[in-house]
Amino acid sequence: MKKLVKVIDHLEEYFGFFSLIIASLLIFVQVVLRYVFNYSLYWSEEVARYLIIWFIFIGSSIAVREKSHATVDLLLVYLPPVFKRILSVLGSVIAIIFFSFIIQSGIKTIENVVQFNNVTPALGIPMFIPYLAIPVGSALMILRFIQLIIAELRDFKNDLSGQSPKPREGE
Repeated sequence: MKKLVKVIDHLEEYFGFFSLIIASLLIFVQVVLRYVFNYSLYWSEEVARYLIIWFIFIGSSIAVREKSHATVDLLLVYLPPVFKRILSVLGSVIAIIFFSFIIQSGIKTIENVVQFNNVTPALGIPMFIPYLAIPVGSALMILRFIQLIIAELRDFKNDLSGQSPKPREGE
């Protein structure tokens, strides 16, 4: 299981990196061509837009994994570690429920897009490809929240037994 998670980690990072680089280059080239040469690539903005959408969903999964997503911790700093862990697990469970609904909604949207054979305006690629970012990214975030729950429960168990928790990757 750990090996599979490592593979997913690397795929997320590489896809996120390359999608952002390619989108940025496309936008830069489009601006230069439009304002310097008065020429426009009809497809570049569309590709950049869809790459950025995928980047956001994949990047959100990475942010959950690294615990670098936005949180309001005003009250958490004053709570004992046990309550922090409980609230962390509770927040992760709520996020899993939320993203489960997002997956269902994304799948319904994809079914509609496929049913009506919708394609992108410039390139004519099937619209389900950009929309696929919704359930894929949400599923990855669910995986990451499950990982956080497991880590918190392991650390909670270590707190109760008096053992110091193993440092997590990146700490």
